[in-house]
Amino acid sequence: MGISMIPGLFLARHRAEIAPARRAIILGRQKIHMKPGRMDRFIAALSDLGIQTTQEAITQPDGFSEALFTELGYPPIEAMDFTDAEGAQHIHDLNTPCPPELRGQFDLVIDGGTTEHIFHIGTALDTCHALLAPGGIFMSFVSCDGWFGHGFFQTGPDVPWRYWHHARGYEMLEVSIVPRKSPLRITPIPDPTGRPRGGELALSGPHLLVYACRRPASDPTFSAPIQGHYVKAP
Repeated sequence: MGISMIPGLFLARHRAEIAPARRAIILGRQKIHMKPGRMDRFIAALSDLGIQTTQEAITQPDGFSEALFTELGYPPIEAMDFTDAEGAQHIHDLNTPCPPELRGQFDLVIDGGTTEHIFHIGTALDTCHALLAPGGIFMSFVSCDGWFGHGFFQTGPDVPWRYWHHARGYEMLEVSIVPRKSPLRITPIPDPTGRPRGGELALSGPHLLVYACRRPASDPTFSAPIQGHYVKAP
């Protein structure tokens, strides 16, 4: 996926929540994807969030995004990929379960637009959960409605709400959608559980779903989630 303006501002909004994190991992080492005009808008938007920075401070010669994460106050970011072609520290196919030696080792796990490209997406999400320590934070920015052909899947609101919140017991810190052409137009997405047809929305053009959530101190008993519009309202 890469870090465009929408993911960059999403990461900036949650810098306070990740402040205690000491070890972090991202799925796929991410490059910054912003043309000069968009980069100027991004830096101005960061200023509105109280972050004063420059293009030189958040970019690096190889195009990757570690300098941006550092500037936003994130801990050193390790990467997981199925190949070492881009310098990932951890080589793992997300179609398969989490490596035992990495279970519970991270305070922060970031899905940088990767899970929609994994055929066994449920296994990939289970691995994200397994990587996190209790109290750790999971963050995701993935393709949503209107991005046909981008990956295997377009992710809907039942993933954050039904999987992470209801099935895994996570505290939801944000669930929003943002149109690619209007990165400052953020629309919060409520829990679809029990709403007519899951609270469907018809969207025009590609959107990103961005969400952040915190793992509980102790996990509830897990069972596979049921999509929201098949569940009676509480």
